[in-house]
Amino acid sequence: MSATNSLKVIYEKIPKTVKYAFSPVFIRLMVKNKEFIKTWKELDEFEKLSEKEQEKEQFKKLKNILIYSYEHVPYYRALFDSLSFNPKKMDNLSDIKELPLLEKSDAVALEDKLYSDDVKLGYYKTFTGGSSGQALTVMLDKDSVYRERACVTHFLSKFGYDPLKTKTVAFWGHNKDEDYYYSPLKNEIVISPFRLFKDNQLDSICDDIEKFGAAFVMGYPSAIYLFAQMLEKSGRKLNIEHVVYYAENCSPEEKQYIEKVMRCPVDSYYGHTERACFAEIFDSGCVFNDYYGYTELIPTGTENDYRIVCTGFLSKKMPLIRYATDDVVYKDNDGAMHLVGHKRSEIHLVSKNGQKIFKGAMTLHVEELKKIRRYQYVQNEPGKAELQIVQDEPMTKDELARVNQYIQRRCEGLLDVTIRMVDEVQLTSRGKYNWAVNNLKK
Repeated sequence: MSATNSLKVIYEKIPKTVKYAFSPVFIRLMVKNKEFIKTWKELDEFEKLSEKEQEKEQFKKLKNILIYSYEHVPYYRALFDSLSFNPKKMDNLSDIKELPLLEKSDAVALEDKLYSDDVKLGYYKTFTGGSSGQALTVMLDKDSVYRERACVTHFLSKFGYDPLKTKTVAFWGHNKDEDYYYSPLKNEIVISPFRLFKDNQLDSICDDIEKFGAAFVMGYPSAIYLFAQMLEKSGRKLNIEHVVYYAENCSPEEKQYIEKVMRCPVDSYYGHTERACFAEIFDSGCVFNDYYGYTELIPTGTENDYRIVCTGFLSKKMPLIRYATDDVVYKDNDGAMHLVGHKRSEIHLVSKNGQKIFKGAMTLHVEELKKIRRYQYVQNEPGKAELQIVQDEPMTKDELARVNQYIQRRCEGLLDVTIRMVDEVQLTSRGKYNWAVNNLKK
């Protein structure tokens, strides 16, 4: 496997001091990469096309990925043959509706039957977080790193972001046992939301941001909102140009508050690990990127609510065709689309010092997820939680130890988590799964 050749895998192992010293080299390796340049140029050209011309280009991309999937992916070859579906004879976008939806559970069960047999295709492995109840091992083209980065930064450039110069600070993930983690490819420092929960950390966090020179604040809105509250209470000011959040939604009231305290605009985008869909989110609604993939909106049975179903164009190693997400958009009376399912749930855990911990901060991103059918946090007292795991196949002591170590590092001592194996996680009275069960009395 060519994952060892991935630029991301290489820089992950390099000490922070070396990353800083050679950061201009890493940034140029990303931004001057031929796939990054090609994607950026094509995005520019695509946005200049008329709506009819864009649809024509999107259809061409869709047809190409379906033809490739038939020729190189065992599952799709068998599926298309069973339905007498010939992608070469497609006439329009709606022809794809002859194919069934691909649920996440289907993709998990299919495993390597979804992988391309093209031996020349470099790729790497990643995982969805499993917060919806199941984790999916995702194989992505090595070059999709550059294509994805081009799409994200092309969107950010609308707010003055320069992929060669702009520095960012992101509130998400964990810091790998340091005050922050430095990502040279993004020219970004990553600060764990848990660091915000600790006492007397605001000044040191602000000092880190100012010393680094971050102009954009990114990450979970729940963490950014808390950071804004801390800034207002302390009276500390930062020179921030823009806030961009992802992975959760933010209420209009919270957004307005962040804009007031941070003294800059706030925007958002939607995407996922599988890289099959990308949307730009504005006050007026969300707009799906038709260059990135083909997005269908399937009625859910609830009035004006539509499930997001997508077919991605950026990666061929594991094509996802009519991939049915758990995310939902709501269409208002004017036809504008607003993301509903991609949001911060009201369900939360509580840290030792009373801070609310939302889903994004507790999602697992570990290789051991491939042996976990479902997991769920259960909390009965503040500062403590039990991670209940339903195994798909038995996990070794070493694997459990790695999961435990990952959680402890992420929580930074503010939430004690124990692991327990169970036969099934708890469901709601309607049979729905939630990432956590909070039994604390209000």
